[in-house]
Amino acid sequence: MKHAALLILICATCMGQDTGTPAPCPLKATVAGTNVPLPGGEHMVVWFENQSGKTVLRAQFELSLVDSANNRYPASEAYMADSPVNANQAGLMIAPAQNEAGHFGQRWRSIRGMEVRVTNVLFADGTRWEPASATLCNRVFFNSTYEHDMREWNADLRADWNHRHPNDPMPEPALAAWLLPHQEGWR
Repeated sequence: MKHAALLILICATCMGQDTGTPAPCPLKATVAGTNVPLPGGEHMVVWFENQSGKTVLRAQFELSLVDSANNRYPASEAYMADSPVNANQAGLMIAPAQNEAGHFGQRWRSIRGMEVRVTNVLFADGTRWEPASATLCNRVFFNSTYEHDMREWNADLRADWNHRHPNDPMPEPALAAWLLPHQEGWR
């Protein structure tokens, strides 16, 4: 039932959008973590969905790192996803965590998540989007829920795919490989 309600909401949103005009927030951060173990060490990861109806060429994110007391500290730099993401597709921003760990020093050990804010989007048609409000397009993620969030998002994507393509299985690899790579067979 939950998936059906989500699917109806997504479909209603897509049908109601003018594909020539970006949504109030063209990108939706869906899953993020500051300590995702990948080859080469831990990484900061932000998965996002392009809700705009246009191809995104580049997206810029302002990250605030959240500690165990729920204090927020601005990241040392702005982060970018610099590859095309088609409308209604997912994109990924990934960066080594060691950059921020070096910047934060001992305080890095208390970081438990991040707030993701979309600050700038460049579309393939040459148009650019920036938020009208500092709180538009913000979302907070905690490392402790990364696996749960990724599994839930993966299930939602599979349900949507199966609804739209009932006779065509979802292509592999699915997002499951991004859950916790050491648990999903990464070497």
